[in-house]
Amino acid sequence: MTAYLLGLDSGLTVTKAVVFRDDGTVVALARREIAQIKAMPRHVERDMAGHWKASAAAIREALDRASASEGIEVRPVAVSVAGHGDGLYLLDRAGAPLGLAATSLDSRAQALLRRWDETGVSARALDLTGQRPFPSSPAPLLAYLREEEPERYGRIAAILSCKDWLRFCLTGKVATDFTEASVAFTDIRTQRYSDEALDLFGLGAIAAALPDVIMPGDIAGHITQEAAQATGLAVGTPVAAGLHDVTACAVGSGVSEAGTIAVIAGTYSINEMLVDAPKTSIGWNARNGLRPGQWMNMSVSPASSANLDWFVHIAARDALAGGDPFAMLQAELDAVANDPSDIVYLPYLYGSPHAEDVPAAFLGLRGWHGRGHMLRAVAEGIVFNHRHHIDRIDPQGEVGRVRLTGGSSRNPFFGQLFADALNRRVEVPEMPEAGALGAAIAAGIAAGVYSGWEEEGRRTRPQLRIYHPGDAVAKLDAGYGRYCDAIDTIMKRHEEKTAP
Repeated sequence: MTAYLLGLDSGLTVTKAVVFRDDGTVVALARREIAQIKAMPRHVERDMAGHWKASAAAIREALDRASASEGIEVRPVAVSVAGHGDGLYLLDRAGAPLGLAATSLDSRAQALLRRWDETGVSARALDLTGQRPFPSSPAPLLAYLREEEPERYGRIAAILSCKDWLRFCLTGKVATDFTEASVAFTDIRTQRYSDEALDLFGLGAIAAALPDVIMPGDIAGHITQEAAQATGLAVGTPVAAGLHDVTACAVGSGVSEAGTIAVIAGTYSINEMLVDAPKTSIGWNARNGLRPGQWMNMSVSPASSANLDWFVHIAARDALAGGDPFAMLQAELDAVANDPSDIVYLPYLYGSPHAEDVPAAFLGLRGWHGRGHMLRAVAEGIVFNHRHHIDRIDPQGEVGRVRLTGGSSRNPFFGQLFADALNRRVEVPEMPEAGALGAAIAAGIAAGVYSGWEEEGRRTRPQLRIYHPGDAVAKLDAGYGRYCDAIDTIMKRHEEKTAP
């Protein structure tokens, strides 16, 4: 008999509720836009109550669609949530939202981070926690509140992430999971909360506000009466602890053990690899994997496919009318496929992995270049930024296989471009909702549908489109050299500008 599972995947702009069969196939999907609030410079926030209301509506719609599709009332045996990492979702002592939530695009703590860099706090944090703090990490955001909003800081009763907030709304239980717990305050060696880490950031006074840690596939609570009325889920349905969304994407695409690099080409350039020993580097964040004794090394920046969306809306609005802009633009790319072009595009519209104020740029434009040349440069710049991160987490090229997900991965042009630029086998799963599936798999483990991460992999393994490195490897390697030279030049100029 088929068991149904529900995965809720809540990102920076959209929350999606997806009903799956236990073999990983999608039965129904519903989505809601989540508004970003940018009332002050560097603040990128959301209303927590509105976030829950939209997510509950998406769940109800997905269940209704699933029942219509299957011809029966679909009742998931378990539910789980994945959500954007980092940021800050706070509760007061009454369990109510304590102001707006800071998302992972928030950068209000940038000046505080500079002080931490100068005083050695960042270097010590890298050694202790496995990651150098960055603007949207909970540690600098909490330290910012301590300095700038002490009254609000003093009322903090629970420090949650995006998915932990939604799970709290479903169950009434405050908790986090093993992957999310490691965003700032765990010792990389013990994989547990560290008083030393809290004290390093000056946050020891709110240690009690850190939520209990539950393994991703364990039950963290059950659907309450109130949540059932909002969502249509049955009262008492088990809710698994769930996963940080980038880990959920890896799991949903079939990566739950070492040996494959998981790449997500979305708003963020996300490049991650499960490993069986802790190792720190300025080039990646080392966080908890799916179980004790496993770590996830991830190298990220807000510099991936969002650049493509920007270019299409700025320079190719005529291609939007047909619904699929690449149906038209592919012809322009094909027309310049063999054209020599030295255009370099730096894909830093929303941030870079190099320095705060390094901007996006086209370099090397000439009068004979057309839109196809520029589009190809944008695509190459996106992939080159992914290569920059992958070269960090796998500098010797020891892992020869990449599992690619994200919006652009569904286009064959990008699949081959990744294979050629990375000089690795690229596998694209035929699973457009990898994050939601990763959450649903955690739910399935909690409900006993799957015995563990390996067994679920056999049950839900997606079909793969395979791309092998081809004739363009040498050409793209030369292009990557120009890309790196451009970065070096800009960074030298940046250092000159910022030198005392």
